[in-house]
Amino acid sequence: LLEIIKNSIDSKNSILHNGCVMCHGLMQCGTTSDVFLRKNLDWLAKATNWAKFSATASLGVIHKGHIKESKSILSTYLPQAGGARSSPYSEGGALYAMGIIHANHYDPATKAYLLEQLHNAQATEVLQHGACLGLGLVCMATADESTYEELKQTLYTDTAVAGEAAAYAIGLVM
Repeated sequence: LLEIIKNSIDSKNSILHNGCVMCHGLMQCGTTSDVFLRKNLDWLAKATNWAKFSATASLGVIHKGHIKESKSILSTYLPQAGGARSSPYSEGGALYAMGIIHANHYDPATKAYLLEQLHNAQATEVLQHGACLGLGLVCMATADESTYEELKQTLYTDTAVAGEAAAYAIGLVM
């Protein structure tokens, strides 16, 4: 079905492209079956900006609940040490995907990793956005005051993109 949808849409229409990627994520939620994406990497690479963020985040939906493998699944998309960046949109989407995978499965190591990424991303709103959303999902319903304070600092930086994600995350945490 996805092949038919992919082949019937205009490759220049980013909304339809993104819709097909989201359709795949929802159809494969929690199954770990990302074969369609892996078979169509060239087609997937046409995603730009926020569509790239969403496409990478859809991996979190596909692998939802498979918390032990989260870092290895997302390793090619996660921010690398040393600051060498591929795309802030795919890296931010990977941080969000990590949160989706770990949603409602609190893990101190994942929380620490996402907090570290949030601190390292002070100059990149898209990375902050992904880290905040991921952090909110990992710490969902914990009422963790330290996480709240970290997110509040991001909220108070007065940047729309990161601030919106921080506000959502605060709502998830508290």
